[in-house]
This record gives sequence, structure tokens and C-alpha cells, in this order.
Amino acid sequence: MAVVVVGGSGKDVGKTGLVCAVISALREMEWTAVKITGHDYATAAEAGESAGAVIREEERAGEETDTARYLLAGARRALLVTRVADEVPMAEIRHALGSDRNVVYESNRIVEFVEPDVCLALAGGVERKASFVRLMRVANAVVMVGESEGKSLPEDVVRFELDAPDRLSTEMVTWLRQQLIQNRPGDLQEQSAD
Repeated sequence: MAVVVVGGSGKDVGKTGLVCAVISALREMEWTAVKITGHDYATAAEAGESAGAVIREEERAGEETDTARYLLAGARRALLVTRVADEVPMAEIRHALGSDRNVVYESNRIVEFVEPDVCLALAGGVERKASFVRLMRVANAVVMVGESEGKSLPEDVVRFELDAPDRLSTEMVTWLRQQLIQNRPGDLQEQSAD
């Protein structure tokens, strides 16, 4: 199983766009995309869920929600996980993932619970969440978009400068493939042969 984490320095920096770009660039991985949020996008009644539900699986591709965008980009499955306070419901996530082989998480906090094969830190704007500081400790690459301020970021981490988070450079796609092959050699090679 390959695990990719995409986190960001603040709200609305383009994390979902970057997740979608990774999914689209590596479609053969048949990703399950998981967005972890501390916000409830709809009430339980609106979502058709019981009051205790914390995980919702997206059913339709589209532009309406972040998880629908994952499916539109080519994800096999898309899950929205609503966490309570700082707790990430890992047992529930593992159960929902079942036997899924390749997972891309949109979350800063998930790095406290899983060891990613690749961790991408999207830097933008002036906001720096405390969870972003923790994410940077394990980040394999920093992704900067447009006029992002990179001075305060570690110098020893690979950097990619993109025009937009949803458009990966050829260099970045090649780097991602190499990282995943290095960390999970069988996954990409097996799936490329399918």
C-alpha cells in the first residue's frame, strides 16, 4: 500500500487541487482519497447519516464538494472524515479503507498517526497553522504556488514551484513516481503492468 499525505500551511491554499493533481497524474494507482476535516459540511440529517457517523463516502463525481472533485480527478473512492477536536478516528478510517491499496490523505494531522511514503507540504499565504509546523518535520517536499513565501521553510527539503496547485510539473510527477517506487517498489510496477 502506498500512502501520500498532502497538507497545507493554512486554509484555502489549494490542498484539494494538489490532491486532485496527484490522483490525476498517477491514475494507475487507483487511489482512495481521504479528506480529514474538523468542519461539518452538512448536518447528519442532510447527509442521510446517523448522528454518530464520522465518515461519509462520496457517491458522485463533480465540482460540488472536495470529495466529489477527488472522484472527478480519477480516485477510485473518496471519503470525508469529520474529526472531533484533535482526535483523528484512525480505527474507523482503517475499517472504512478495508483492503484499499493506495491512499492519499488531505490533512496535516494525519502524520501523527500514519507514516507516509510521500508527504507534500503546500505553502501559501501568510498563515502558518501549528499543525503545518508538525507536518514540515516529515515533509518530503514543499510545494509553493505563485508568489508563496518560502524563506521561513526548511532549506533541506525538496521544493517545487507551481503556477497552480492543480497543475503538476513533469519534474514533480517524475519525482513522485520515483519516491513511490523507492518506498513501495511493487505497487507502481505491478499496477503499470495491469
